[in-house]
Amino acid sequence: MKRLLLVVPVFLLILLNACGIDPGGVSPAQGTAVGQTQTATMWTATVTATPDPNESKIVEWLNAELSAADPLERTLDANYLIQGVSFPFTSGTSSPVFVVEIRCECAVNTQCCVPERMFVVSMGAMKKRADKIIEQMPGSLKEVRVACYNHGTQIAVLAAGWTDVKDYLLEPNNGFMLGSRVWRSSLP
Repeated sequence: MKRLLLVVPVFLLILLNACGIDPGGVSPAQGTAVGQTQTATMWTATVTATPDPNESKIVEWLNAELSAADPLERTLDANYLIQGVSFPFTSGTSSPVFVVEIRCECAVNTQCCVPERMFVVSMGAMKKRADKIIEQMPGSLKEVRVACYNHGTQIAVLAAGWTDVKDYLLEPNNGFMLGSRVWRSSLP
């Protein structure tokens, strides 16, 4: 009986070998797949910043800076409020546009809401929170547009390149340089 127990495993191995199934062999396709897997494990992952901008936080930060403005300005000139920010894509491009919607309400007369002043006010608020604002921007951003509203009516859209705005916020460029690179635009 003991001999039979020794013969059965040997017989099974001979039978498996005769059928062409080699329990220790690996096919060339399997070997390639294993090799590629091993190569992939050797690569170091590269982290790329693709932030999902938090629009509500950006609005909150900008409005906090605008509400801290001089009460004399708000009493005699105008009160400014960021209504919203968005990152729409322009037609035909794969890069978003940073749109800031700012609302102006004149304190004394109805002629104080000037788009250029509204652009300056929004850039001033961004500059005070530059690190947080820049951190929220997508890497493919090319342009900033400030949509200016007199009460509820849109009066203009001023735009500038993101690189110029970023340089202004970080202070390598002064206001003269950014001011000379602002143009009238439209919303995407």
